[in-house]
Amino acid sequence: MADVSQSASLTSIAAYLKLTYQYDQQTALVEAKEVMNNLVRMRQKGFITGWYFDEHGHLELLPSDMVMQQINPNK
Repeated sequence: MADVSQSASLTSIAAYLKLTYQYDQQTALVEAKEVMNNLVRMRQKGFITGWYFDEHGHLELLPSDMVMQQINPNK
């Protein structure tokens, strides 16, 4: 699987939150910034390599090799 450093932008995350939780634009943006900060922290800690929206519109995380090794130690 190719590394994706960031495929879901702040704007797309805000739009997702607005649609999913019926947030107003300002609330959606504030919440999206928090989500983005958490995603960046997880990437910096080596837990994920990136994130993206899948074909169903769900925000997906790409686990790092380190995490995958812990999940599937025999692979």
